[in-house]
Amino acid sequence: MLTSELFIQNLQAGVKPATGCTEPIAVAFAAANCMAHLDQGDIEKIDVLVSSNVMKNAMAVMVPGIGEPGLQIAAATGALAGDATAGLDVIADVATDKIPLIKTLAYSGKVTAKIAPVEDDLYVEVGIQTATSDVRVYIAGSHTNIYRLEKDGQRVIDNERPASHAVSDLKNGMQQVTFQQVWDFAMQAPLESIAFMQEADILNMTLAEAGLANDYGLKLGQSLLKNAANPLGQGPADLQDNIMAYTAAASDARMGGAPLPAMSNSGSGNQGITATVPVSVVARHVEATDEQLIRAQTLSHLTAIYVHAFLPVLSAFCATDSAGMGAAAGICYLLGHDYDTACMAIKNMAGDAPGMICDGAGCSCAMKVATSTSSMYRSVNLAIQGIVIPATNGLVCESIDDTIHGIGILGTKGLKAADPAVLEVMMAK
Repeated sequence: MLTSELFIQNLQAGVKPATGCTEPIAVAFAAANCMAHLDQGDIEKIDVLVSSNVMKNAMAVMVPGIGEPGLQIAAATGALAGDATAGLDVIADVATDKIPLIKTLAYSGKVTAKIAPVEDDLYVEVGIQTATSDVRVYIAGSHTNIYRLEKDGQRVIDNERPASHAVSDLKNGMQQVTFQQVWDFAMQAPLESIAFMQEADILNMTLAEAGLANDYGLKLGQSLLKNAANPLGQGPADLQDNIMAYTAAASDARMGGAPLPAMSNSGSGNQGITATVPVSVVARHVEATDEQLIRAQTLSHLTAIYVHAFLPVLSAFCATDSAGMGAAAGICYLLGHDYDTACMAIKNMAGDAPGMICDGAGCSCAMKVATSTSSMYRSVNLAIQGIVIPATNGLVCESIDDTIHGIGILGTKGLKAADPAVLEVMMAK
């Protein structure tokens, strides 16, 4: 496969709209697919089994349109209001009159959620029973990868189960490339082949505006914007405050249950927000052309995918930091700087705050998004001045690619013990 084809396929597979946090959405997707195969009848039982990372990310985050968190709510929403054909947008359009029915089912005692005894980073199993039928859906490897579907004990879908820590062909391909190739592709790809990346700007800035206009989550975006001299596009303002405010506001809206899609990256809406919104804010600040915006978004998202290729799909590593490295590259380009400056910016981020712990999805994600964008802004600022953390320091290596590989080692091996410790605290509440 040509490198350009690999990059296009990774962007198409890794940058997708998702309404709601992707872990509870995977449960809703499984439940909706159960219902699509069930005979008609009242639901008697829904049982949900998930890997520990999915449990961690579903306990506190709001299910969009419902205003309440948890796997029971996610499963009930998918069962009663889900579109099994819509992928990560499975519950993007929940009718208001269904909300009381969803809550009644979720809290009826008919819906249970437990941790599955599996080693998978991402695993979802949902079974739904009626008086006459029983359907069970199994997902592993990625949020919408149904590898098995059983109806009344018969396998309707029967594909090979992904290995616990399997690496897809697309992800493996990204592990073989270099950051120089990522940069060159974003600069040189025919515009028509990457024009779809403008949708990331549209979706995630719409989400940011919703976060600023409504009281979602921690209202962190609203709070941060008060520090700026003026809102974006209305005169001089502190660029850093605007970047942090708009990015945090998008996360506030997403984690607070806004019924709007985020453009995700590597299976995460917050990673997609962090890769997109800082670039969008700077693009408006410098009055970038459509082409410059598209190339900057392509560079940011593809860099984020490249860094994430060395990380597990879910782990204790908060990957808004790796997504912020993508934003750093995109912003360097928009500000008229070159590949070497982008390398310095990413190295500076690697020496700043990598290894921030993911303690589950929720309103606190907006704080982590703000932390990552703050690190990104500082790192770009220093790089523009020609300042870079030397390779004698920690994770920073002479080669940008070795630096990125080292971040992967930290996330894959170094933080392995953190996940069960975090979940132990959460489950004991």
